[in-house]
Amino acid sequence: MEWLESWKSLLENRTAAELAGIAVVLLLMFCLLLRRGGRRLRKLPARDTLRGYTLIYADQKGGAGQEDFGKLLYSARFGLQGKPDYVFRSRLGGRIMPVELKSGRIGDAPEPHRGDYLQLAAYFLLLEDVYGKRPRFGRLVYADYMFEIRNTAGVRREVLRTMAEMRQMLETGEGRAECSFIHCRHCVCNGTVCEFSGR
Repeated sequence: MEWLESWKSLLENRTAAELAGIAVVLLLMFCLLLRRGGRRLRKLPARDTLRGYTLIYADQKGGAGQEDFGKLLYSARFGLQGKPDYVFRSRLGGRIMPVELKSGRIGDAPEPHRGDYLQLAAYFLLLEDVYGKRPRFGRLVYADYMFEIRNTAGVRREVLRTMAEMRQMLETGEGRAECSFIHCRHCVCNGTVCEFSGR
């Protein structure tokens, strides 16, 4: 209770403007803490448990009661189609969550591969249109680690911008290549038809 008394004495001799300034500073500190804790992704050890969720879709054909399993999902609103590996619905609240499995390892990388990240982000849009609920987050599961990725406004903007760039590239045949050893080393076009090979 000693800290309470020190706060009381600190606040007793302050004007309304000073108290408002203190309140603003405390509010800003609180918002920064929330923002820090609310990062768009978290790297966790890979695990296959998902408590409180029920499987509602898989990209492979299912048995009885699973007629939609394996079907291609389509969104006219976003012009997307795809087959997420798994889609789960929470038992409380009915939230939708996509899960994408990747056979490779991520190792020490702090973030998932960009293409995998954008694929999951595109599934956020697809599932929002198909199921009528915006997924709050999804999982990218590699052999050694998994990432929980939040469906933030920034993630949404990034995938919509990338989709627009891809569509423009398809229409005009022009686009920007990100040629580098890392991007190109395993590409099937490396050393063959790609104009950027050997740079």
